[in-house]
Amino acid sequence: MKVRILFLLFLGYCLTGFAQQSDNSIVIGIVLPEQQGEINVNSFRLLETKLKSVTTKNGIFSDSYGSFVMYPQINIIDHALVEGGLKNITVVELELSLFVKQFDTNVEFGTCSKTLKGSGNTLSDAVKNAFSKISPNDNTYAYFFSEVKDKIKQYYRDNKEKMIKRARAMAEQQQYEQAFALLMTYPSSLEGSEDVLNVAIEIYKKYQNATCSAKIAQARTAISTQNYESAIEVLATVDSESSCYEESLELIEQIGTEIRDEQKRELELENKLIDNAMALESKRIDAIREIGVEYAKSYWQKKMSQVGENGIE
Repeated sequence: MKVRILFLLFLGYCLTGFAQQSDNSIVIGIVLPEQQGEINVNSFRLLETKLKSVTTKNGIFSDSYGSFVMYPQINIIDHALVEGGLKNITVVELELSLFVKQFDTNVEFGTCSKTLKGSGNTLSDAVKNAFSKISPNDNTYAYFFSEVKDKIKQYYRDNKEKMIKRARAMAEQQQYEQAFALLMTYPSSLEGSEDVLNVAIEIYKKYQNATCSAKIAQARTAISTQNYESAIEVLATVDSESSCYEESLELIEQIGTEIRDEQKRELELENKLIDNAMALESKRIDAIREIGVEYAKSYWQKKMSQVGENGIE
């Protein structure tokens, strides 16, 4: 059975400040099958929409990458064909069970079940109609996610130091992307998030030193072809505390003297040079997030491609 990964971008680490997020910083990704028997993709798309509404209502990010996943299991309890009128109608009773697990360890953090009923021209239509009756305001889900969030928060509290130690070990092996992806899963609203952020910045500085030479070379190549804007974009990613920072400023100054009048677009590009130089420090957290997201996306795609007919076990 194919699966779709319903994760987009984890927005917990943004330029407005890591520790200023709302409490909605618990990340639980949603994993759905493409099809199950006669239940088609359209039905699961509706289920996706409904589950995302439920998670949002209960203070959870589901459009994100994280350590935890939620997946449904659908058990058809009963279905029957009701004759009458112009068309026969299929009625169905099903049990929707939701499971939350940590993907790597396979440890279960909670489960709940809800009985739903629906009707339609086909069994798949009837199931879709049953899914449409999922309410974000249902107390069943409120109690479930309240318990799950408490367990996940406690997990992070208990494992914060282990996460930091593991991230630093990854950085020592120059596995910077993995380290960022690991640290960014820590809820920004949870106590200890500032410690995690400080370690992320510490590792980011090492990452910058390890990659800045390549960036300088890339910028020089762009300058040699008078592609100044591309050069500036590269130089703007050099951190102010990296070993190549002074060299990046020299190149920015060089660009300022080489740009011909007709290429300056008045003062626009010159101002851009100054703004990029001044904004390097403020871009640090955003860069950490983007690097971690790209690694997490690749990681999850690889993991989910290994999920077989039986789903997550």
